[in-house]
Amino acid sequence: MSTGRIPCKATSEQHLDNPAFSVYHDYESVNDRRLAREGADVTTRARREREKEERRQAILQAARKVFFQKGFHRATVDDVAELAELSKGTVYLYFESKETLLAHLLLEGLDELLERLEEVYAETPSVPADERLRKLGLAYLDFFTEQPDYFWLLMATDRGRFQETVTPEICQQVLSISLEGLDLAARAIQQGVEEGVFHCQSPRQAATILWATLNGVLELMAHPLRREIVGIERATLYREALETFIRSLQVDLTRT
Repeated sequence: MSTGRIPCKATSEQHLDNPAFSVYHDYESVNDRRLAREGADVTTRARREREKEERRQAILQAARKVFFQKGFHRATVDDVAELAELSKGTVYLYFESKETLLAHLLLEGLDELLERLEEVYAETPSVPADERLRKLGLAYLDFFTEQPDYFWLLMATDRGRFQETVTPEICQQVLSISLEGLDLAARAIQQGVEEGVFHCQSPRQAATILWATLNGVLELMAHPLRREIVGIERATLYREALETFIRSLQVDLTRT
């Protein structure tokens, strides 16, 4: 009784004359070719995705250099394309506008800033509220000192058409990370209220005032003429502004 299997020792002539072998051989060849095509397609897609990501990163790197050197408002997409050695149209395939490029760079800077603030907050679990708030403020100064270009990109979002020209999703990401940093300051102030050393009706509003105060000092002291008018070093004025704010929150324990 035949099992339908092709004998292992069959001659090549037998193979050629055997219809079952022919059908099996054809199926095997088609299947091999299909698998080879699928493998090639996966490899091609992976290569294209890798090339797209490399091109995207090249554009961001070029934008970072151009924005840092020229400032966001003076820089153009043509400048970015030229440095990235790509056409202007290619840049727009990856990023809808100059503001979208700014947003992605902002997310880089905000991620680094938030990481620093979170580290400072986490490493001081048992310190008094005033010291925690002081450490957060000084960490912000350190970020400005070490990464001034990112700081000025943060300031650039306050001017121009940023919100109008980026997608709601990207705008929400920038907003969310910014609020996370602000929330750390609000939590430190709330800690002081709970400890009875701060008097404050709204910790979030107080944190916003602190943020505005510190940014105001940094922006004021960025101009040589203003520094000459003020007559003191930026870091000195910044620390004094921070201490003044903390004192404004503190409860006068001598009256209790």
